[in-house]
Amino acid sequence: MSRSRLSPLERSVLATRVWRSYVRVRRHLHRRPLPDLVATLGTSSQLGTTRLSPERLGRAVQKALTVGGHPPRCLIASLVLYDLLRGEDERAEIVIGLPETPTSKDAHAWVEIDGVDVGPPPGRGTHRELARYGA
Repeated sequence: MSRSRLSPLERSVLATRVWRSYVRVRRHLHRRPLPDLVATLGTSSQLGTTRLSPERLGRAVQKALTVGGHPPRCLIASLVLYDLLRGEDERAEIVIGLPETPTSKDAHAWVEIDGVDVGPPPGRGTHRELARYGA
């Protein structure tokens, strides 16, 4: 999309798309293995798509899902972004990794298209890939 600002209607439609995807992801996240969940995402019909760059869509997902100053967990935000991107026929992949020098067992998730990190923020950072799903 070439315009820098979305109209109020476009923002509303985008927020609705993000939250519909969020509900879908949350409903299935603990009921299905991650590879099975990823395989089903991006197959629902999209409500009035507003074409944004993948990076901008990643920022929009992060912003829409931040409630009360609390950002969403990286896996949830990444699955929502993946769902939206796949719904627009992007060849997105979910990537899960650990920091280069891990100090805990906590993993991090982000989305890539053709090996390029598209978010959601903060994206890959200094994490090393452990697993990749999709596309």
